[in-house]
Amino acid sequence: MPYAIAILPTLAAKRAAYLTAAEPAHADRPNATLIAVARRLYEMRKIRDELLGDTLFSEPGWNILLDLYISDHEHRQLSVSAVCIGARAPSATALRYLTMLQDADLVERTRDERDGRRSHVQLTPLGRRRMAGLLGRMIE
Repeated sequence: MPYAIAILPTLAAKRAAYLTAAEPAHADRPNATLIAVARRLYEMRKIRDELLGDTLFSEPGWNILLDLYISDHEHRQLSVSAVCIGARAPSATALRYLTMLQDADLVERTRDERDGRRSHVQLTPLGRRRMAGLLGRMIE
């Protein structure tokens, strides 16, 4: 039996409170440690999907954030299509989550200067701080 997940829009007040919340104290941890945690989490998600199937677990937003955090450290630009592949979800689903992450000011799209048909995606400064804070808390 297929299951559907309803996505409800975030209330403006809730979003404003989230965006202005105090930054975690762990946002200043060394990048190498946080990158290692992000890589391990991303790799474990792939292994989990291979062993248990990808129909039981689906977190495209989290996959996108992990992928962008790692690519930011490696100074790689990811196109929208690469982000969709990294989300490990159907393109329409990945694009929907990408829009939600943009609305939360965690990621941003920039148009490729050499090819106007293509856009790149990266974490915003807020997205970088939030990811560093969360990953820092995971290693406590």
